[in-house]
Amino acid sequence: MANPNFLGLTTCPHHASGNVGDQLITEAAIKIIEHELGEAEFDVHFREEEFSSRLEYLNSHDAIILFGFPILESNTRPRNYRIAENLDEIDPPIIPIGAVHKFFPGTEEELEKRVLQDSTRSFLDRVIANCPDGKIPVRTEWVGQVLSQNGYDIILTGDPAWYDPETVGREFHKPETIGRLVFTPPHSGLYVEQSKVLLRRLGARYGDADRRMVLQSVPTDVDRELYGPAQDAGFDVYYGSHDTKNLEMYRESDLHVGYRKHGHLAHLRWRRPSVVLAEDSRAAGLNATLGAAGVRAYSPEPMVTQSGKTLRGSPNLEAIDGVLNFIGEQHANDWNLFDEVGDMIDSTFSSGMKYYVRNALGEHYQ
Repeated sequence: MANPNFLGLTTCPHHASGNVGDQLITEAAIKIIEHELGEAEFDVHFREEEFSSRLEYLNSHDAIILFGFPILESNTRPRNYRIAENLDEIDPPIIPIGAVHKFFPGTEEELEKRVLQDSTRSFLDRVIANCPDGKIPVRTEWVGQVLSQNGYDIILTGDPAWYDPETVGREFHKPETIGRLVFTPPHSGLYVEQSKVLLRRLGARYGDADRRMVLQSVPTDVDRELYGPAQDAGFDVYYGSHDTKNLEMYRESDLHVGYRKHGHLAHLRWRRPSVVLAEDSRAAGLNATLGAAGVRAYSPEPMVTQSGKTLRGSPNLEAIDGVLNFIGEQHANDWNLFDEVGDMIDSTFSSGMKYYVRNALGEHYQ
């Protein structure tokens, strides 16, 4: 029997920002599918591509897999997904993996206010028909709550990037000294000044470490503002976009501290200690789900920018002390909370991701 042929829709066009975090989602999902079910062919496209003029090609696949599945409160299709003008002309099942939803500030109060509009619900109703047990797979408990309070059943699968089948069940690396320290900079300029202070204090605490600031996308203005402060604190700048092989250095890292959620998850999947500063609901929901290893970079207190714009949140003045205190406590206690993080990842892999993948895609291997 020939291998199944899947069409995958990924969250990032490779030619643009080269965000290796988004690429890691896709590559990790493919690795999990093949680990659980066997080899398959994958034709991967950006999620905004339109296939109305290529329906024969689209319909030649066994299934259409939505890697990452970002859900908007309105118009998830066509703003995030186009696929085809008329979904009724699509033959393969549309199967999501790892749904996510974003809002700011990422607080419990804002979480309870999320309402999905009919323009998004109509697409979800189409997609859920192909989800095992009629449950949408979600990355975090917060995404699950958004969907649940809007009437949808969910299954917690975690983010595919949580998992490397080769390291599931393995114990965490617990360094006695920090030989390699990785910092990942924020997406938002809101956290530039906070980042400068954090870099300075990390450099002072870990002056003997190999310190690296890793850019997981093409350089941004935010990154450029941090070049000087990073180098002053002893950090070398590494350009890590476009190819997940650039993340392989994380396998030898002793500690990650930073804002990039998938820099954080790449460390956790390879069982290396990491602390993430949550910029919005996505990482805040991740921290709530895993139960440790993160702080909120923001406060729900509004602020007015120099240009006069009012933001609904502001930098959390206690975030840096929270990060450094957490690291110090964990270092002194043999990184014990990471045992719980590892257990959570392993149990969710078994009860969520494996179950979902096998039941969503298994029929295509028969």
